[in-house]
Amino acid sequence: MTAWRFVPCTVVCLFVLLLWGMQSGQAKPMDDCSRPLLVRASETYSPFSMKDENGFAVGIDNAFISKVLKSVGCDVRFAFMPWKRSLYAIKQGNVDILPSASLTAERAKYGLFSVPYRDDVIGFVVRNGDAGRIGLSSLKDVIAQGLVIGHVRGAYRGEAFENFMNSPEGAKHVSDVPLGPHGLQLLLANRVDLLLGIPAAYVAQAEQQGHGHSVEGHPFILAREPVRLMFSAKTIAPELARKISDAILRETQTAEYKALYGNQGVDLN
Repeated sequence: MTAWRFVPCTVVCLFVLLLWGMQSGQAKPMDDCSRPLLVRASETYSPFSMKDENGFAVGIDNAFISKVLKSVGCDVRFAFMPWKRSLYAIKQGNVDILPSASLTAERAKYGLFSVPYRDDVIGFVVRNGDAGRIGLSSLKDVIAQGLVIGHVRGAYRGEAFENFMNSPEGAKHVSDVPLGPHGLQLLLANRVDLLLGIPAAYVAQAEQQGHGHSVEGHPFILAREPVRLMFSAKTIAPELARKISDAILRETQTAEYKALYGNQGVDLN
């Protein structure tokens, strides 16, 4: 994978950027890029967003987002933070853009959304050898077999899983984890049976941690969920959100985009 490098963000850098975000969140929402935009990044969401050995935000989402924003004249800064905290930061105006966001009614109360820029293929990773042993055709099979699903706290994985997780019986079979790497540890320690998310991303993370042959993707696909850029309504005006969406539409028609995302790309024609 091409090593896309951006501004490094150490703990000190993150503090400064968050302070700047809090100050900008008190101003009128921007309809142009009068300052650099602060974008949330993940340290461990391979291949979409990672932190390299030098503290840079790398990965294909960060490369795509940087290109799109620069095409409309916006400078970009990245800040690493956990998913649930980033939702709060968007709500408060401390971060301008949250990538890889699903559009939900609750989030629409405090954020704006771009058009989709890729699809999440949502499913499970399991311990190596369990893909053939664990038979799944629906989430009901999780209950029937007494399985436990590891789920990153605050991550939206489609309506079917939301209904399952919020049902009295389904809730007994879901274990929240703070971060993906922690979920992989629980899976390998037999604390959970299935880890919910993007299987390809988890397999890549396991390889980076030296456990590449210990996990595998399960063939059951729970959903394909379009993901978008989520904008803080406190800092980004609808005019700027539309301008960025138009840039996404243009970029998704290019050969470079199709090579970058493959079958997870979207066709917005």
